[in-house]
Parts: sequence; structure tokens; C-alpha cells
Amino acid sequence: MAAKIGEDKKGKAIDVDSMLKAPAGIEVSDEDFQSIGEIGAMYYEQGNVEKAETIFEGLVELKPENGAAHSALGALLTLKREDEKAIIHLSRAIELDDKQISPFVNRGEVYLRQTKFELAVADLKRAIELDPQEKDAGANRARAMVLGIYQAIESQKMQKAENN
Repeated sequence: MAAKIGEDKKGKAIDVDSMLKAPAGIEVSDEDFQSIGEIGAMYYEQGNVEKAETIFEGLVELKPENGAAHSALGALLTLKREDEKAIIHLSRAIELDDKQISPFVNRGEVYLRQTKFELAVADLKRAIELDPQEKDAGANRARAMVLGIYQAIESQKMQKAENN
């Protein structure tokens, strides 16, 4: 029997292993799905990437049309630098819900690593546009990345001017 690793909002024990390995056709309530996602996020925040990845992969398997699940898995894969897999999940998250900020920021970060600057800037710009009040941490991270890109470009221009 798998160990209890959390509780839902009603105090009901959650055994993530058995829920994620549910036979095909078994439905998980939205509340349980959300609770499992919260546990995955907790593991992610604590740096337990393997457990978080297992949970997020299970959520994507359970509800492949859930943009937040794809976004969470994509963010984790971005952290692990599994860029191609991250892009797949982040792009799917955006297809499912193009109002989420985090998949744009994370995909923009991946594109930066891949030196796909136009794609990166487009994603970061979209994340910023989705947060006009400048309250979302992800969008503020996008703002910092865009500023960094701008400063790098300006520095290169100055170096070229000095060398000429």
C-alpha cells in the first residue's frame, strides 16, 4: 500500500501513486486533480524534482486537455533543461489556454537558451502583455529577461563602435 503524501482541502488522504496509476477510463474529480497538482507544486518548490515530475506527468496523462498540467510539466522540464520536451508541453499549454503567463515565460527562456531570439522575444512580450498591472512574478521575470536582452544588444553595439 502506497504511503499517504497529502490531504485535500477536506482533510481526505491523497495517495498520489494509486490515483496516477488509475486504470484507463477512471475519472479523477477536479478537486482531487487540483489537490494532486498542489502536491506536485509543493515538491517542485522544495526541489524534489523527480517526485514533482512524476506527479505532473501523471496529471497530463489523466487530463491531456488541461493547460495548467502541461504548463507545470513544461516549467519543470525547462528547469531540467530538457528543452525539446519542455517546448512540446509549453506549446500545448498555450494552445489550450493562451491567457496563462507562465508557459510564455518558460518557453521564451528555452528559446533564449536555443538562441532563437525572435521567438523568445515574442513569447516574453506576450507574457508582459498579459500582465499590464505588473503583478505576476512570471511576467516580471519576462520583463527582466527582455531588459537583459536589450542591455546585451546595446553592449554589443558599443563594442562594435569602439572596434571601428
